Amino acid sequence: MQQTKGMALEVRLSAYIDGELGEAERSELDALLTRDEDARVLLDKLKAGSTFGNRAFEDFLHDPVPLALVRQIKQGGGINPKLERVTTSNLPTRGARVLPRLVATAIGLLLTGGVAGFILGSTANFVEPVGETAASPWVNEIADYHRVYSRQKEHLVEVPASQAAHIETWLTASVGVRFKIPDLTSTGLAFEGARLLVANGKPVAQLVYRDQEDEIFAICFLRSADGAKADTFSEVIRGDLGLVSWQKEGASFVVVGPSSAAGLQDLARTVAAAI
Repeated sequence: MQQTKGMALEVRLSAYIDGELGEAERSELDALLTRDEDARVLLDKLKAGSTFGNRAFEDFLHDPVPLALVRQIKQGGGINPKLERVTTSNLPTRGARVLPRLVATAIGLLLTGGVAGFILGSTANFVEPVGETAASPWVNEIADYHRVYSRQKEHLVEVPASQAAHIETWLTASVGVRFKIPDLTSTGLAFEGARLLVANGKPVAQLVYRDQEDEIFAICFLRSADGAKADTFSEVIRGDLGLVSWQKEGASFVVVGPSSAAGLQDLARTVAAAI
């Protein structure tokens, strides 16, 4: 239990809210709250700030993680150990325990007054990527397919790369989208073959590639009447996968690969120009 006597009332009440006080101190604050209206008002503000802060933080945890951040984490950001070292040996034990609560209390109070306006302002200035809403249903299905098929060793594809001409004829007839298999050797990707999938109730062509590190990439496309602007690229993340989607000539395309892979959008542009 914490000992907060002699500290600011905000700190004491924060510990009171979290149940971190001994019985004697808690009884003392109970008595104070009974007779002091200002103390009760402060307690209510602290509770409101804590609740609002927790809710805002929970919402933040569910926000999509930017691909650049995921790649930086996976690839390493050159962290300097000097910046990570925190000296605590000279801090009094009680101060070290109370400091996080004091910081949290201050954040809670600031959130109460300022976060709502920030969120509203951010929402007003936020522009959703073109085509993202329309693409999401089938893009999510493609991500699920990719997680399954990319782990296959003996049956990665239905038709191997050696039958490239047949793949083009077969998938053009099945999907209704004319295409040519892109040669991506300049980007370090080797064509492995193809599959026919179903997503959003429509046939989907999947062209499968492998890089030099044995990671699997795929180009998927289906016939679409989506009205999104052609060649507008939308990059999203789905767990451990990165996906870049776009529209072109009545078809929807997506390139999918590991979220840690750099240059997915550049790869998508190369594919869009070649397919």
